Amino acid sequence: MTKQLIFIVAFIISFSAYSQKFETEKGTLENLAKINQYKIIFEYPENLGVHKYDSEEDFLRAQVAKREQKKPGTGEEYRKLWFENRVNRYEPTFITEFNNFMLEDRHVTVSKHYSEAKHLMIVKVHFIHPGVDIVLWHQKAELEVTFEIYDVSNLENPIYATKPLQIHGIADGDEFEKITTAYGELGRWSAKFFCRKT
Repeated sequence: MTKQLIFIVAFIISFSAYSQKFETEKGTLENLAKINQYKIIFEYPENLGVHKYDSEEDFLRAQVAKREQKKPGTGEEYRKLWFENRVNRYEPTFITEFNNFMLEDRHVTVSKHYSEAKHLMIVKVHFIHPGVDIVLWHQKAELEVTFEIYDVSNLENPIYATKPLQIHGIADGDEFEKITTAYGELGRWSAKFFCRKT
């Protein structure tokens, strides 16, 4: 029984590490050598996936209806916050956590306001699992994202791009807090990657 438990724990840990591993889709890390600043933008495609739903809109309809039935007005407020939190909570959390990481001899930073930056980082969010928070069951939020890096003089062809990367936050809090922590974790992981590998 103990051996089985150790195996299960080891599998979960290895799966988590694998899911959070950066893998190259296009270009090479040598293209990013000595780049210290990136202007950053976040993109959310129209076909953004949401766990257990055919589309983001299907998810929002269900969430709005559930909340409106309990308390009128709360459903539409949820829909509003679903989008507003991207700019007001999630993206600032990513940027803060990214910029907080540094090595003794390497510090890569990102900002939406680096107007003079020669390179652009695009974080594309392809899938969101907002997590679960019900009695006796708290599930973490999860994101699936890709990174694309461009020289601003050529925005047609990325100099580096990753394969889809899965990452999760913590299990506590409501859906918005869970998603916020996933963005924070993504910021920390990606900062470590770009600082150590480039």
